[in-house]
Amino acid sequence: MIKRSALTFFLLIGVTLLSGCAPRNAGLSINDAWARPGKAGGNSAVYFTLKNSTAEADVLLKVDGDVAESVELHESIVDENGTMMMRPLESVPLESHSKVEFKPGGRHVMLFSLEHDLNVGDQFTLTLDFQSNPDLTLQVQVKESPE
Repeated sequence: MIKRSALTFFLLIGVTLLSGCAPRNAGLSINDAWARPGKAGGNSAVYFTLKNSTAEADVLLKVDGDVAESVELHESIVDENGTMMMRPLESVPLESHSKVEFKPGGRHVMLFSLEHDLNVGDQFTLTLDFQSNPDLTLQVQVKESPE
């Protein structure tokens, strides 16, 4: 009986440690996923680093989730007048052995018309859809900043 309890204990520890690892999918991984707080009906943005450790390029086609009415890939740019603006992206290429950062002032995932408040400490799930690799599920932590 003691051996069975010890085995159960170590299995639970292993599952707990693995659940804290970054999501992985055939050489694709995501690190440091976070979102800004937001109010129901308002907007927020999600940031993370997407890494491709494979020899094959891929393309992030879209991001889905039920936290907002619309979830879109976007990029912040500065126009010819020096005005910061946002534009939607149809997709995001991911070269082999590379990483793509989704960060404030650059690429990001926009959450339009939030279904409910996003408060610091909340978590939610998004699904990333790739051209070649299977979907990747991402756990996002709501924070004021990446630290």
